[in-house]
Amino acid sequence: MSQPFKQTFDFDAMFQPLMRIIEKITDYLVVPNAQVASRKPPFVTYYPLVFDDPVFSDATANEGQFEATISLDIFATTLDQGMQKSGDLRSYLLDPYVRQWLRTNARITIQSATAPQSRSVTDLPFHVVHHHGFDLTIQYFRHYRSPIDVIQDVAGFFDTEKEDE
Repeated sequence: MSQPFKQTFDFDAMFQPLMRIIEKITDYLVVPNAQVASRKPPFVTYYPLVFDDPVFSDATANEGQFEATISLDIFATTLDQGMQKSGDLRSYLLDPYVRQWLRTNARITIQSATAPQSRSVTDLPFHVVHHHGFDLTIQYFRHYRSPIDVIQDVAGFFDTEKEDE
């Protein structure tokens, strides 16, 4: 194999419009979950729990409609602030206007969002933190074509003329 394997899907490009709308809704910085220890609240984190799950149980993982479940977490300095932002974020993400914007501009569809709940993280570098969040399930279209040639037909294989008896 002389050609190196290439990226089949750009997850970063898919997640960025969603993260931008979350920043607009919450007015908080949105960062990957791995940056929790290096940030001071308030902020929002995201972490993909499940991704590339075929919606229609297709036999191929190359092309079709797929789902991802993303954990969204609000880190705040007060209890009411964490609860309020988490509830507001869920409400807006389920709002028809935001859903239409994401469908049009990000080509993702929001399928569901679990109820906001208090969450727990241990060994954080800050003392008082209120952590609330929920899981968001989205759908997206994944398209990848294999570099392997696909045989469309074999010339002369399906001749329909009858042989002499």
